[in-house]
Amino acid sequence: MLWGFYSSMKNRKKWIIIGIVAGVVIAVGAIGATRMNFGQKEKEGEAKQEVVRRGEFLVRVRESGTLRSFIEVDVRSNVEGEIVKILVDEAQKVEMGQPLLRIDEKQILEQKKQAEANYNARKAELERARLRITITEKQQESSLAQARNSVLKAQATLDSFVANTQQRITEAETLVATTKNSLDQDNIALKQAEIALGQAKLNLERAESAVESADISYETTKSEHERNKKLYDKELISKKALEDSQRQLIVAKSQYDTALKEVESQKETIKSQDENLNTRKKAIENRQSTLELNKKNVDTLKDSLKAQQKQYEAELEDSQTRLQQIQETIEEEKELTIHSEVSAKASLLQAESQLKSQQERHDWTTVTAPMAGTITRLIVEEGEIITSGRSSFSRGEAIMRIADLDQMIVRTQINQVEIGKIEVGQRSEITVDSYPGRVFPGRVSEISPSATQRGPQNQSSVITFEVDVEVIGSPPELRPGMSADVDIIVFQESDILQLPIPAVLSPEVFTVKANVDAAALGQFQEGQALKIRNLIGREFAGKVGKIDSEKARGNLEILLEGQQKGLRKGPTKIGIVIADQNVLPDIEAEVSSERQYFVKLDTGKPSKGKAEKGVKTHITIGQRNNTHFQITGGLKEGDRVFVPSMQELTKGQMEDEGDDE
Repeated sequence: MLWGFYSSMKNRKKWIIIGIVAGVVIAVGAIGATRMNFGQKEKEGEAKQEVVRRGEFLVRVRESGTLRSFIEVDVRSNVEGEIVKILVDEAQKVEMGQPLLRIDEKQILEQKKQAEANYNARKAELERARLRITITEKQQESSLAQARNSVLKAQATLDSFVANTQQRITEAETLVATTKNSLDQDNIALKQAEIALGQAKLNLERAESAVESADISYETTKSEHERNKKLYDKELISKKALEDSQRQLIVAKSQYDTALKEVESQKETIKSQDENLNTRKKAIENRQSTLELNKKNVDTLKDSLKAQQKQYEAELEDSQTRLQQIQETIEEEKELTIHSEVSAKASLLQAESQLKSQQERHDWTTVTAPMAGTITRLIVEEGEIITSGRSSFSRGEAIMRIADLDQMIVRTQINQVEIGKIEVGQRSEITVDSYPGRVFPGRVSEISPSATQRGPQNQSSVITFEVDVEVIGSPPELRPGMSADVDIIVFQESDILQLPIPAVLSPEVFTVKANVDAAALGQFQEGQALKIRNLIGREFAGKVGKIDSEKARGNLEILLEGQQKGLRKGPTKIGIVIADQNVLPDIEAEVSSERQYFVKLDTGKPSKGKAEKGVKTHITIGQRNNTHFQITGGLKEGDRVFVPSMQELTKGQMEDEGDDE
């Protein structure tokens, strides 16, 4: 099966090559029939030549397409109904928004009135919902304010009670402390009274002793005075001595009386101190009773105030609970009223949308032009019933077509092989069968980003891309629907070195890129003949192509022509035979196969017995059009090359085919 597929591919390739050769032969024949070599007609049997020249070089991609307006619209009605009036004619120019036809509006007008009534009802419902929200909010605000005031009042009562409680407890505790302090003072006073009583008793004892002493002193003085009186009477002593004793007696009497009074005074003092002591003791007993009573009052006051505080706290908690309940109820009621408003708004929006839709439908009973242009097709007639283009089941039939004939394009399909050359803005030349010989200028305006496939989805199907070419100026004689040929100029230069296609040979050439040491590269030069030797010792003739001393790998290119049986593509090792005794062995290389281009260069030297004329010279090419190659290397302006014969053209192709087999 694989061999059959391979044979089929080779046969197909052969036919392609034969077709190419046939095309080249036809081109050569056409050029040979019209060209003069050096200003003279070629003689029969003489070798044909071409001259490398400079000149304008164009590369075209040619395809056919259809003219159409850049913008065209199929007009459809947005509503269904009977056409009562057509306001335009075919081929008439219209402006954007211009009325085109009118549709019977009776049924749609009635639907619009119903939509208006429904809208007004939904609007009134929304107003009622909003009014309910306002009333509910006021009621809720009043209830909430009362509840908050109750909380504040209860809190204030509790706070005041707590503050007053502390004050009352402090006062009671202060009274206890004051009573205790007074009791301490009374105990001190009692001690002082006891000390004073003892001191008074001691003073009494001293006074009594003083009385006894004064009494003795008085009696002694008295006896002494009686004795002095007797002595005076007897004139034994002087009057002065008597008077001195008299004074001493008076003093002693006074001292005795004073001592007696002191005793009486101390007795009174003791009595007073004793009474004071008793009074202090009774006061202390009263103070102790008062202290115990005050302590009991403090405990009683604390218990009473604590119970009362719990009552106030309970009242505050009750008011807070009522406030929370009201707040929760407010939120629920508010949500209910909001839901009612949202529902009313939704209904109003729906009614408004329906009204707007009916208004639009009523406006659509007059069909207007969606763009400025020319009516290129009028399909309907007055009295005809048309369907809506907005139907969910069908787009509806077009009633007319409007096109902008001032902007014409050619829509064509470009093969995927050529699409890489196409760019927006490229100059184009357009021709139509209706005006032979006339070329209309254009430019590429749009390239489709995705491909289209023509034919069955298999290997033989054609992949193309849609390309629009704008007709510059859009002459009025060009009409939509005309077939047109488009030449897209993908390359254009005014001074390009070029050569006719028949003068170029393009055989398949084996390329060997060898990794040669930089020191050994000096042995080679471009065009040098040499041989390469494979691993089994077989040699192949070739020529040096390019030498690139800047590279470390692939720096030496060797070109091999003709049948190269035994030489396989890919990485390998070779020997380079420069001369019989000069061989570079074990050189790493990469073998590949590609099409190369050659000409038979006329060097001006006569051939020495050769059947073929000219020196086979390797060239490089750039762009290619239908007749010429762009020459990028290997030739210069004015070079003459021999045109290969039919046998030479086919020889290289058949050799390539033989290599494949």
